[in-house]
Amino acid sequence: MTKPTWNKLFHVLGSRFKGFYADKLASKNLLATSWRMVLFISSLAILVIYSSHKVDQKVIRISNLNEELKDLRSRHIDMRTQLMSLSKTTKVAEEVEKLGLYESLDAPFKIQIQD
Repeated sequence: MTKPTWNKLFHVLGSRFKGFYADKLASKNLLATSWRMVLFISSLAILVIYSSHKVDQKVIRISNLNEELKDLRSRHIDMRTQLMSLSKTTKVAEEVEKLGLYESLDAPFKIQIQD
């Protein structure tokens, strides 16, 4: 026994469908008498296609937004690390030294006001 190929299987399936159509559907003129059902099924098919298209659009939009969110998070982390390095006292002292300000050699003291 040989293994059937796909072409043979599709050929057999097509011939069976043609026979079914010729014997059952075409002889009774079923499509002409039930045009309302055909119209209803067609409108349902169009509705399914439309809704699946909308779902695909939303999935693509969600994917794009997730990529943008990852990018923004990485930029946020980079900015935060830069801010942390800029706010160190040694870095601040280097920056203000360019302006002519120097760190005081005297220790700070507390001013107390008596009532």
